[in-house]
Amino acid sequence: EGLARAREMAEKALATDPDYAPAHAQLGNIAKLQNDDAGAANHYERALALDPTDLSVVGNAADFLGVSLGRLDEGLALSEAVVRRDPVDTTSLTNLGYYQRLSGRYDEAIASLRTALSLNPGNGGAHFQLGVVLLLKGDAAGALAEIEQETSEAYRMVGLPMVYHALGRKTDSDSALAALVAKYEKDGSYNIAYVYAFRGDADQAFEWLDKALEYHDPRLTDIVTENLF
Repeated sequence: EGLARAREMAEKALATDPDYAPAHAQLGNIAKLQNDDAGAANHYERALALDPTDLSVVGNAADFLGVSLGRLDEGLALSEAVVRRDPVDTTSLTNLGYYQRLSGRYDEAIASLRTALSLNPGNGGAHFQLGVVLLLKGDAAGALAEIEQETSEAYRMVGLPMVYHALGRKTDSDSALAALVAKYEKDGSYNIAYVYAFRGDADQAFEWLDKALEYHDPRLTDIVTENLF
């Protein structure tokens, strides 16, 4: 329902001004969430052609290229351009760290995320992303320290089962995962899938990806590049 209303508002904006780039970018976001990659690409291309200096437009295009289509080099280049233009925007820095993590550029990701956190220690999601990078680098203790500081309850609950698993704390991992499932079965089904994957349980990972399809979890668009799988 929300996506339908968002589309209606964006189309009204374009009826007023057909060359309004952010409205095209918003239609691209909606198409992406509805698994219409071709439609999303058309809208993002139109938005970039109309206003290649609008940082929100460039940032949305970076996410689509890098995460949804797996064209990480192109997405990274756009994300880096956004950060160069606005080096103290913590959302852009966190996104850049995320894309760097997906690309396996872990040290660069750590630097970007630590910069974001130095500017805004309460930045939701940044401690989680930093913890994931440290997990992938084999530093489970460091990852736990970051996840425990995460201000977003959902991200903290997603991170803890993986960290405990990496630390060999099976009982704690199982308990944290059960709590995650109990609270976020529908809203976090995709995330639960990669938690199971990280724990080495492929059957459960596929079961939860099926649930993510059933629940129309919009984060499924990230599966192309998510290295926790």
